Amino acid sequence: MATMASTTHLLFAIILFNLLYKGFCQCKLEDIAVGTERTPALIQGKQEWNVSFINTCRCPQQALTVSCDGFQTVEKVDPNIFAPVGNNCTVNGGRPIAPFTTVQFLYAWDPPFIFVPVSSQVHCT
Repeated sequence: MATMASTTHLLFAIILFNLLYKGFCQCKLEDIAVGTERTPALIQGKQEWNVSFINTCRCPQQALTVSCDGFQTVEKVDPNIFAPVGNNCTVNGGRPIAPFTTVQFLYAWDPPFIFVPVSSQVHCT
């Protein structure tokens, strides 16, 4: 009887821990911060910008897409980092962005473009 009670308590503790842990990892799309900074460079007469996508959550987020309808640049952008797909763009090739890390790319155009996150998939383990 004591073993069954111990097993029940252990199972309850594991379930409770799992629920609490998952609760701390509830990420949202709003946990992706987007920053744009002017660089000192001009590319073909256009201002260069450094764009940063920062995952501010404790869990990785992958398959991040941002709005980019009308985005233009005269500077080549690595499609593994930022690539158009219809009216949106994929960030980091759809690969996970680790917790508290940044994915960046440079582009050149005036005026700066405002990127708004559209979707992502959260992967808490």
